Amino acid sequence: MSSFDRKVLVLDSRYEPVKVVSMQTGFILLYTDRAVTLVDSERTLRAVSRPYTVPWIIRLNNSSPKGRRMHGPRFSRQNVYLRDGYRCQYCAWTGPLSGLTLDHLIPSAKGGKTSWDNIVTACKTCNLRKGMRSPEEVGLRLANVPARPHFHPASLFPLRFGLNRLNIPPTWLAYVDLTVVDRLTAALKGPLPEDDRGPGKGNKTSKSGGPSHGGIPGVAALSE
Repeated sequence: MSSFDRKVLVLDSRYEPVKVVSMQTGFILLYTDRAVTLVDSERTLRAVSRPYTVPWIIRLNNSSPKGRRMHGPRFSRQNVYLRDGYRCQYCAWTGPLSGLTLDHLIPSAKGGKTSWDNIVTACKTCNLRKGMRSPEEVGLRLANVPARPHFHPASLFPLRFGLNRLNIPPTWLAYVDLTVVDRLTAALKGPLPEDDRGPGKGNKTSKSGGPSHGGIPGVAALSE
């Protein structure tokens, strides 16, 4: 049984998901008239007098998206990793989060800002190689030009709460956008692109076929 089988999906007035709560919290929101039921379930909570039906999905009354949610994801380490597909933007290595870090294209000591267009995901090896120099100075090439991502807030929702194709209740699928999760999962499971360092000098793999640094990183919970 998935842990979400004992949860309730909460939507705002625009029918966009905002949080996942316990059955008890969902029951309270519903029966204090702060929300209405959209999809009922067969689940019940037993009170002294009688059992009460617990819904799968509820919609909050008089609730609209917060202003900050309309401006895209906030700048954070985890959101940079997500934008870059959990891959080093210099050598395309992918592995556990412990092997990744953030790199300033223009070093902060030289006036570089900590911003979407000056920060990229890098493995620790490339970060150390680059040091306080620019990528061009050490012969490193970027896979993509860094910029602010344009993920719709609703597409980040499943990452915040750890939802994926394997654990999401079927009744939630009509309201939860799994596009980003699917894309990220496919990217992490797919083959790494070849680099230009010659045979045997690219991304090393373990005997099990994964990166020598470790396994595929899990999807971290993100904030919008």
